[in-house]
Formats: sequence, structure tokens, C-alpha cells
Amino acid sequence: MASAWDSPSSSLWGALGQASTMAQLVGVDALGLVSMVVQAALVARRHRDACVRLAQHVELVGGLLGELELEDLMRREATRRPLEQLGSALRRCYALVTACQDCGYLRRLLLGARMADELRAAQHEVDMFIRLIPLIALVGNSTADSRRVKIVNCR
Repeated sequence: MASAWDSPSSSLWGALGQASTMAQLVGVDALGLVSMVVQAALVARRHRDACVRLAQHVELVGGLLGELELEDLMRREATRRPLEQLGSALRRCYALVTACQDCGYLRRLLLGARMADELRAAQHEVDMFIRLIPLIALVGNSTADSRRVKIVNCR
């Protein structure tokens, strides 16, 4: 027997709830998102191993971000754009991991393989940023060094 929660209108409520959660995440900084992904992965029920692996990659990104002067990097377009893309990737990771926390048996059967593919794709995207962050830091450092040289030459 189907419950009222299995009706099409309940899936609409689920989609609206997820959309509101994503809207709330827009203002969250990257380091906050890292923490949220890791916490969500700890309570994932489906694809737990994939969620934990993704969280480990996200933690690596968080460690690298913690070493950067994010405010300075966000002021420059060359470094701001990849960091904004990283924020979007982290929001997607959070949405995927929270989707693995709980759902009905039928939905699990229908979306199981697709979710596993999406988790792998998210992990690959995070891996790209793991490789990209040192370049962002290098650009940020070279710009800071060139500003110091200009200041010294002006004196």
C-alpha cells in the first residue's frame, strides 16, 4: 500500500525542500561547505563508501583552502572565477551526499546506479580542484610579490 509520502505531490515537496537547501548554501563559504559535506557523509546510508571517499577528497580541498588568503584571491577575477566554480562544485557535492542519507526502497532501486555515477563525477571534479588550487595560490603569490616590488620601487 502506498503512503501519502509516495505520491507525486510529495516528490514535489522533496524537490522544493532540496531547492531551498541549495538556496541556503549559496551564501556559505567554501570552508563551511567542506565541513557540511564531511558531516553529511558521516550519516549517509546509501553509497556510504563513495560518500566517504568524496568527503575525503573534499577535506583535502579544505586543507588547501585553509592555507590560502581567500579574501585576497576573491578580489581578483583570475583567481575568483575558479574559486567560485569550486564553491559550486562543493554545493553539488553536498546535495549528492545529503541525497544519500535517506530515501525509500523504490527510489533507491531506480536511482542507485545513477547516483553512484554522479558521486564518481563529483569526486573527479573535486580532484580537478585539488590540482588547480596550487596554481591559484601561485598566481595569488606572484601578484602579491609584484605589488611588493612596485611599492619598493616607488620609495
